[in-house]
Amino acid sequence: MLRTGDELPGDGLNKRAMREVPEHGVRLGSSARDELEARVRQKEAVAGLGMFALSGGELASLMNEACAVVAKTLSVEYCKVLELLPEGDKLLLRAGVGWKEGYVGRATVGTNLQSQAGYTLISDGPIVVETLKEEIRFRGAPLLHEHGVVSGVTVAIRLEDRFFGVLGTHTKCHRLFAAHEVLFLQDVADVLSAAIERRLEDEGTRRIIAEQSERAEAAERRFEFLAEANALLYASSLDYGMALENAARLAVPTIADWCFVDVLEPGGELRRAVVSRAGSGREDLAEGLKRKYPLDPKLAHGTPWVIKTGKPELIPEVDDEVLKSISRDAEHLSILRRLNPKSYMCVPLRVRRQPAGAIGFVSAESGRRYGEGDLALAEGLAHCTALAIDNALNHVPETEMAREIIRLAGQDRMVVSSKGEDAPDLTRRQQEVLGLMAEGKPAREISRKLHLSEATVRNHVRSIKQALGARSQLEAIAQARKLGVLPR
Repeated sequence: MLRTGDELPGDGLNKRAMREVPEHGVRLGSSARDELEARVRQKEAVAGLGMFALSGGELASLMNEACAVVAKTLSVEYCKVLELLPEGDKLLLRAGVGWKEGYVGRATVGTNLQSQAGYTLISDGPIVVETLKEEIRFRGAPLLHEHGVVSGVTVAIRLEDRFFGVLGTHTKCHRLFAAHEVLFLQDVADVLSAAIERRLEDEGTRRIIAEQSERAEAAERRFEFLAEANALLYASSLDYGMALENAARLAVPTIADWCFVDVLEPGGELRRAVVSRAGSGREDLAEGLKRKYPLDPKLAHGTPWVIKTGKPELIPEVDDEVLKSISRDAEHLSILRRLNPKSYMCVPLRVRRQPAGAIGFVSAESGRRYGEGDLALAEGLAHCTALAIDNALNHVPETEMAREIIRLAGQDRMVVSSKGEDAPDLTRRQQEVLGLMAEGKPAREISRKLHLSEATVRNHVRSIKQALGARSQLEAIAQARKLGVLPR
């Protein structure tokens, strides 16, 4: 049986095992015979669904049939097909079995770390949940809680160049899903993927996809960003200060021009622990704000408000009226105007369900305007940071962690440096590719901007990662900033 957090054995081994039939004359125990019969039923169900898909019916009918087949074959109360909406911040319940009337076609769940389905899209493989209410990897979606879901499995429905959505099955009672059951669900998802690809081509929806490609690519970049951020933060999680610095570095300039991390001290006082910025200059302004205008816990905005309410704050457009409303006096307003913020958001940092601080993001020189998708990405980064801190707490006594928080808050941790002696020598072309990577550009867009083939761009990316000793693009960017190859 698979438990929460267990890795699914290799597909090849499992599918080979599913084909293995005992030789004639060998007696099977009841459990082995039941499992073999279950696998046979699953293979027949997948074959039948494949024939249904080839019949050329409507896509909605195929999705409903897939849900019915899964529910019957696995004897579960709920099954669903969720479609990723163009904005990339929600998944729509397109088809399902067992859900309350009126939910199919209307209900949505969040992406990223807001739901099991969202977490599936940023993870490598199926997600198995044994007890939903005890999950810490992601939040349980209201859709599942409202239906009393306890256990479940979700797998991604992936098309050739993007995610379509998620196929999931859930139960109201505690259940340990077997490996062959998870593989069966993945096989059904593969049938849906192939059918959806054919429908997209047959129904001439390529034009619509082209119009939505920019938003879809942005959503894909968000998934990749969070997956790589989670890996990098976890790698540094035993060093509390480095985890906070990495969180700020990751945000700039992919999400923000300025990023700050505020921590809540054991005594309840708020302190600014880390500030990261894109480019150089204006350190005096940041220091002036910190020295003359310390965080006031009574403020009705920013970190104090976010920690008090537990809700994120989003100001899509910061105009002069907004600056006047948050400034404390004329000098404060003057400093804020010189920083020239364009857009702002602040998200809570919660560790073990308790407020630990907040992470703020400011758009300035880039002129970026934040929306709900950006806010979801910021919340995802905060959640990954919280998981890293939680991991540190498992290895460091809380009293020592408290002293570390106070020590960090007493320092001026402005994340910026010049190129270090250990920085690798990159070619001019590699530096150009690295710069565009830091701006969040995918290989396709980099190839267009630099008039290179995508294969050449990928070769440059591999060389850059090797030169910086990084395992991922995000880690390469963070290492480049640390060494001064990129501005912090």
